[in-house]
Amino acid sequence: MSHNRWEDIDQARKLLRLPEQVTRTEILEAYRHCCRDLHPDRNPGMDTSEEMARLNTAYKVLMEYVDRYEIKLNPNEDGMTEGEWWMHHFGQDPIWTGDHEEE
Repeated sequence: MSHNRWEDIDQARKLLRLPEQVTRTEILEAYRHCCRDLHPDRNPGMDTSEEMARLNTAYKVLMEYVDRYEIKLNPNEDGMTEGEWWMHHFGQDPIWTGDHEEE
């Protein structure tokens, strides 16, 4: 893996064939799926240890990021989550929703 954290995360995501936005559960499911694909019973006579090592490293990179990601578990002073606040203030704005008409 590189020395750039975001490059490592992006490489790990691509190796596990994940989209850019995922849940912890989806990461685990993708990891298990890839492990099954590389399992010796499915690949008799092939040495998949290098690919498995890369897969394990990718999973570790993603899980370390997820496990250290801080989330806010209480509403802001308006009683809304950050997502709700943005939707309340900008949700109808055509610039943000992409509903602007072409001139």
